[in-house]
Amino acid sequence: MPLRELRVTLNGTHSELGLLDEGSEIVVIHEDAWRKTNAPRNEQIRMRMQTANGGSQDMGGCVEMLEIDVDGIKTWAHAYVVPDAPYRLLLGRPWQRLVRLSKEETDDAVQVTIHDP
Repeated sequence: MPLRELRVTLNGTHSELGLLDEGSEIVVIHEDAWRKTNAPRNEQIRMRMQTANGGSQDMGGCVEMLEIDVDGIKTWAHAYVVPDAPYRLLLGRPWQRLVRLSKEETDDAVQVTIHDP
């Protein structure tokens, strides 16, 4: 299934495109995007992520309870910071389950529906 993007506002301050990735088990934010949110990062929380291409990458801490707002629906998630990634924000399965995300694809569009948790 192809990846899709969703416009979100992070921490009430920064607009970003979030990549919907059903294969990811976490929420990941690029370090540059994190800096624009002014949200604190807990550098004590460390993790090593296995990448889609079979490699691995160290995470640079965790933004605990990052506010993710989609058209007025506010949610919060732990977002792990990465210094280098081909995306700015990756919204993985935990966030998608939280908002009960559903997608309906047609030949020329994708309708994404989320629910206020």
